[in-house]
Amino acid sequence: MIGKILLILGVLGVLLGGAVLLVSLLLPPLTNGRTSWEEAMLGIIPGAIVLIISFLIAAAGVVVIIMGRKNRQAG
Repeated sequence: MIGKILLILGVLGVLLGGAVLLVSLLLPPLTNGRTSWEEAMLGIIPGAIVLIISFLIAAAGVVVIIMGRKNRQAG
């Protein structure tokens, strides 16, 4: 049960972090320079951090699920 919760939270975080990162990366080119890269960094850095942390949470959820299945088969 904990593994599924971790996996769901991790996937949702990856989607959120990826969306923030993508939008922030696209701001300067799509606005023809009206948004500077320094301003875009205010979204790029937190988006990347959320993406990495969420990926680690999702990976932990997968590990917990796999370990639970192995324990059920052995026991």
